[in-house]
Amino acid sequence: MSLWFISQILSVFFPTACVLTIVSGEHKGFSLIEVVIVMVLITLTLTLAGPRIGAGISRLELEEAGQSIRSFVRAARVEAQRTDRDHYIVIDPRTESMTLLDQDLKKLREEKLPSSVQIVMDSPDTFTNVVVSAAGIVRSRPILLRSRIGELTVVLQ
Repeated sequence: MSLWFISQILSVFFPTACVLTIVSGEHKGFSLIEVVIVMVLITLTLTLAGPRIGAGISRLELEEAGQSIRSFVRAARVEAQRTDRDHYIVIDPRTESMTLLDQDLKKLREEKLPSSVQIVMDSPDTFTNVVVSAAGIVRSRPILLRSRIGELTVVLQ
């Protein structure tokens, strides 16, 4: 069968989706209508899938922030038990960061939370202080994190 014959059969069944334009037996390329149809399909797919992808990323960032706070508490517990002294974690909502301090208030470690996650406090001027005793006991209120998809309460133990 010739390429011309196949293109004629395809154009009968799929008149707007003919893949090849045959001119004297050579492959000429895609028509403008075919390109526009493909672009419309890609746009529709991204329009429908985009918000779900964004929500998934926000959910991951919220969970990541909760895990970061928990890992800071674990690190503070290890340091407190190793040195047999209290350690502190200061969570500042203005800078959206966490700082691990020893008993002399020397900074041991600092980390910023993802920019899409907010730390919710009773008033905007306060910060949360987490105390980890040498025995490994954690004293703190639950920490509320908020992102555009919802909230997460981190209970420290």
